[in-house]
Amino acid sequence: ASFANPIDMTAEASARQYGEALRYLLEDDDIDMVIVIFIPPITTGPEEIAAVIRDLAPRFYQQGKTLVASLMGWRGANRELSSGPVHVPGFSFPESTAVALAKAYEYGQWLKRPKGVVSELTGIDRDKARKLVEFGLQCSNNQPTWLDADSVNMVLECYGVSLAQSGSAKTKKEAGELAEKLGFPLAAKLLSDTIVHKTDVGGVVLDLKTKADVEEAYEQVKQRLVAIGREGEMKGITLQQMEEGGVEVIVGVTQSPNLGPLMLFGLGGIYTELFKDVAFRIHPLTDVDAREMVKSIKAYRLLEGWRGAKPCDVSALEELLLRISAMVEDLPEIAEMDMNPVKSLNKGSGYKVLDARIRLVNPVISK
Repeated sequence: ASFANPIDMTAEASARQYGEALRYLLEDDDIDMVIVIFIPPITTGPEEIAAVIRDLAPRFYQQGKTLVASLMGWRGANRELSSGPVHVPGFSFPESTAVALAKAYEYGQWLKRPKGVVSELTGIDRDKARKLVEFGLQCSNNQPTWLDADSVNMVLECYGVSLAQSGSAKTKKEAGELAEKLGFPLAAKLLSDTIVHKTDVGGVVLDLKTKADVEEAYEQVKQRLVAIGREGEMKGITLQQMEEGGVEVIVGVTQSPNLGPLMLFGLGGIYTELFKDVAFRIHPLTDVDAREMVKSIKAYRLLEGWRGAKPCDVSALEELLLRISAMVEDLPEIAEMDMNPVKSLNKGSGYKVLDARIRLVNPVISK
C-alpha cells in the first residue's frame, strides 16, 4: 500500500478499510476534496464500496469537503451513490472526475472574484445619439440597415469615443480638396454601404503624402471595383489621418438569442478572422469585466510592450469598452457593431478608432 497522494488501497482492501481511510481523510484539515477510484477486484464488490461512500457522504457535506467517486466498470454506481441523503457524483473514468472538479473549482473562484461596478460615464449625448438611430431606421422604413459612415462616426462621438480625424469625398476633386484640409499622411478607404471588407476588393490605400497621391488613390479604388464589376457600390472614399505605431485591436457587439448583447474584444486589423484571438462578456460590462477582457487575449503581451516596444494605453481601451457597453444599453436598436481596427496608442496617448460600422434593427418589429 501507499500512504502518499494518491493513497493506494491495493486490490485486497475491504469495504471496512475503505471506510477507515475515508474517515482519516475527513478529519485531516489539509484535505479539501476526495476522489474514490475503485476497480472491482475479486474479493470486494462495488456495492459494498458504494454503500460506505454513501453512508459517509453526509459527514463530508457537513464539513464542506467535496466527495466524488469513480467506480469503474459498474453501471449501477450512480444509482447506488445517489440513494442516500447526500448525492455523491459518480463518473465512469477518473479523468472525467478530475475535469469536473477542475471546472467546479474554477467556477468557485469566479464566484469569489470582485463583481465590479457599472461605471457612471461623463461626456455622453444620449438624446443626439437616439435621434441619429431613429433617423437611420426611418430612412430604411424600419427594416434592418447599416448606418452610413458619417452617422456611425456621429453616434460614436456622442459617447465620447475617440476617432481618427477623417472625412468623406464623393468625387476625385472633392478628395483632393479634403486632403489639403486634413493634412498628410492620409489613408484612403472605399466608401460603400454594401462592401464590408474593403481590403478584399483593394479598397484601402495607405501612406498618401500629397494631393496628387490622394487623387490617384481615388482612381485606383474605382478601377479595382470596375475590374470586378462592382463599381456601382462605390459612393466615394473616406480620407483618414494615418496613425503610426501602436497595436490594432477590435471592439464589437453581437446579439445572442439566449444571452442578449455580447461584448467583444480582441486582436484587430486584418488578423482578426485569422487568429480569432477574442474575448466575450455579457452586457452590461463592469469595470472588472472590461479589465479582464483586455487581459484575457493572447495578444495582451503586445499591449504590455513586446520586445522593446512601448506599452499601450490599456486603461483607455478599458474605458472604450465601458462606453460602448453604455451605448448598447441606451440604444437597443444596435444589433451588430464592430470597430476594427482600433489603434491602441502608447501609454497616456489613448486610442483612435480607424473604422467602424453599426447595424440597426427595430427591436419591436424583430420580435
